[in-house]
Amino acid sequence: MPDNSHIIIISLIFLFLALINIPFGMVRSTVPRFSRKWGRCIYIPILLSILMRKLAMVGYTFIPVFLVATVTGQVLGSRIKSNQCIKTEQE
Repeated sequence: MPDNSHIIIISLIFLFLALINIPFGMVRSTVPRFSRKWGRCIYIPILLSILMRKLAMVGYTFIPVFLVATVTGQVLGSRIKSNQCIKTEQE
């Protein structure tokens, strides 16, 4: 069971990963699926997640938590971009 300092570090990494993935999700939603740019928008944040986990010396048990952060940021970015497109079309 992680102590309070580990929980704070994991929470900060989660927040960082979710926020950093929002722009990647916005770009990913505008490019053709399975293109190079689409793949980069998926895999660069995953590499950032691995880097953050290694720098913080967090074990493998928290990979699912960081994966959730990555997916959350990607989905939020995609939704934000789609809402911006809808507003632009209505004007």
